This record gives sequence, structure tokens and C-alpha cells, in this order.
Amino acid sequence: MEVRKVKPILSISLEPRLYKRLKEEIGDRKVSSFVEKAIAEKLGEHDRDLEQKQREFQQKLIADYKRDASSKVLRKEDEIWDEVVGEGIE
Repeated sequence: MEVRKVKPILSISLEPRLYKRLKEEIGDRKVSSFVEKAIAEKLGEHDRDLEQKQREFQQKLIADYKRDASSKVLRKEDEIWDEVVGEGIE
């Protein structure tokens, strides 16, 4: 026996002119599927934006790390810390 998934019902408010246009262009029986597709598309766009921002952030971290790794001042500071920590352990 096949189990059918019950879709949740969403109640929304629209401007009357937007609702009228939606009904005229989509039709009474197709509004739910149209809204579902529009939301899925918009969320996909949102996901792509988040992925792009994450890639940009990772690139910035890599660039900052490379800049810091090539810094003579930071290298010298690391050497000083290595000496201080090493003295405390021995």
C-alpha cells in the first residue's frame, strides 16, 4: 500500500490587486503549485547567495593567511612565543 504524504497548508495574505492578477494569470486550481514553485526558486536563489558569500569568505581567509604567513614581523613574533613556551615546558 502506498503512503501519501500530506502537504502542510499555508495561509498567506496578499494585496487584493496581486491576488486578482494571480487568479487571472494562473487560474484557481494552480495557485498552490505556482506559489510552491516560486518559493522553491526563491529559496534556491537564497542558497546560491549563501554559498557565494561562503566562497568569498573562504577566499578572504586564505588571502589573509597567506599575507600573515609572509609577514616577517609575525614570523619573528612566532619565534619569540616558541622560545617562551618552550622554556616553560622544559
